[in-house]
Amino acid sequence: MRGAVADSGTLAFRPRAVAGWWALVFLAGCGGGSPSGPTSTPIPFTSHSSPHFTFRYTQIDAASVAATAEEVEAQRGPILGDLGLGEMPAVTVTLYPDRESFRAAVVPLVGSVPSFASGLVNGPSEIHVLSPNLASQWSYANGLVAIVHEFAHCVSLRVNPAIANNPRWLWEAVALYEAGQIVDPGSLPYLRAHQPPTLADLDRIENTAIYEVGGVIAEFIVETWGRGALRALVVAGGSLETVLGLDETEFVALWFDYVRRRYGI
Repeated sequence: MRGAVADSGTLAFRPRAVAGWWALVFLAGCGGGSPSGPTSTPIPFTSHSSPHFTFRYTQIDAASVAATAEEVEAQRGPILGDLGLGEMPAVTVTLYPDRESFRAAVVPLVGSVPSFASGLVNGPSEIHVLSPNLASQWSYANGLVAIVHEFAHCVSLRVNPAIANNPRWLWEAVALYEAGQIVDPGSLPYLRAHQPPTLADLDRIENTAIYEVGGVIAEFIVETWGRGALRALVVAGGSLETVLGLDETEFVALWFDYVRRRYGI
C-alpha cells in the first residue's frame, strides 16, 4: 500500500504488496554528458506486448515477462490518476540481462551514467532497466518496483516535459512515492540527529540522500495539501511559492516537523 513505511529491510508497494528494498540505484533523466563508455555486440531481444506497454526482453525474462507486464499494468492507472493524466501513449520497457549490456545500450543515448545506475528513462515513452530476474542485482519483486519507479518518471514527463531532474528533489520524490519506496526516517542517522538535508543538497546529482527521504517528502505533501498539490508542483516545476506559498526553508521546516511528529524521531 502506498504511504506505508518501509524499515531497513522491507518495502511497501501499492496496490499489491511487493517486499524488498535496494540501495540508491536510479539515474533517471533525458540526457547529459557526452557519449562514452562500454560498447558490445547488440543482443537479440524478443517483444511482449500488453495493452499499454511493450517489453523487450531476453531469455532471462522469458518465463516471467507476461507476469511482469501484468504487474506494471496494474500500477499504471493509479499513477496516471495521481498525476492528473487521463491517458498517455504506450511505453517501451527494455529489460537488460546484465549490467554490461545495460550500460552499452544507454551510454550512447544519454551519455555517461553513474556506476550505481540500474534504470533510467530516455524520454516519456522509453524505459531502460536491469531485468527483475537478475539475481545478482535484486529480487524479482524489487525489479518490478524499479520498473514502476521509472514509469512514474515517464508520467511526470508527460505532465511537464521539463521536469527531469528539474528540480531533482521533486522528480525523484514523485517516483519514489508512486512506487511505494518510503524509507523509515528513524533508520536515517541525519534525521535522528535532527539535521534534515536542504532542497539544494537533494538537488545535487552526486547526493544520493534523495532516494532515502524523497518518498516521505512526497508523502508529506500529499498528507498535508492533498494529491492535487503534488500534481500542481510537477506542473509548476517545483515552485513552492506558486503552489504552496512557502519558500524552501519554510517547506523543509514544515516537512521535518511532520517527520518528527509522525515517526517519533
